[in-house]
Amino acid sequence: MNKISSTQTIHSTLVDVRSQFDFQVAHAKGSLNLSPSNLSKYALNFLATDQAITFVVEDDSPETLSELTDKANAIGLTNVQGYVLFAELPADSLQSIDTISAEDFLSLPIDDSFTLLDLRQAAEITRPAPDRNLSNIPIEELAKEYTKLEEKQKIYTLCGSGGRATAAASFLSDKGYKPIVITGGMKAVQALNK
Repeated sequence: MNKISSTQTIHSTLVDVRSQFDFQVAHAKGSLNLSPSNLSKYALNFLATDQAITFVVEDDSPETLSELTDKANAIGLTNVQGYVLFAELPADSLQSIDTISAEDFLSLPIDDSFTLLDLRQAAEITRPAPDRNLSNIPIEELAKEYTKLEEKQKIYTLCGSGGRATAAASFLSDKGYKPIVITGGMKAVQALNK
């Protein structure tokens, strides 16, 4: 996999494979957060197989690059342009994803207008999400269904532990929405409701 200099113009979709926590703090504007484990599961819900992509990585060890190449090949991503090191991205090209703790989310005022977006599949919902302003769009369907969401409203993203919520927030942010990730996901919400 070729290294792309951060000073070059990147003419492809950036797929940031760093952790959800690192992505939330800082990422290149317009990038999609898919960890290596989520890449195999969800990439084709957001990317076409022939879409030009560039990976954003924390390190460029041969093991990391080999793993990404293998995962991309396994799911049929045929147009990987290369990779760029996150540390080499210009600071003025970075932004963050807003987050909120489960406790703060559950304490929001009654009159606060928002959408709670549960990204889990119906079959995996063993711990129901709070039903206030709840919308359920599994992450696998988000790229087709996101226009059903109110663009001007805050959208709190929720999943089991926060990985899919961050991936969804990265997608929604690029589409002009105002996503906020509930950190810790349903695990954190359930811990507070015991």
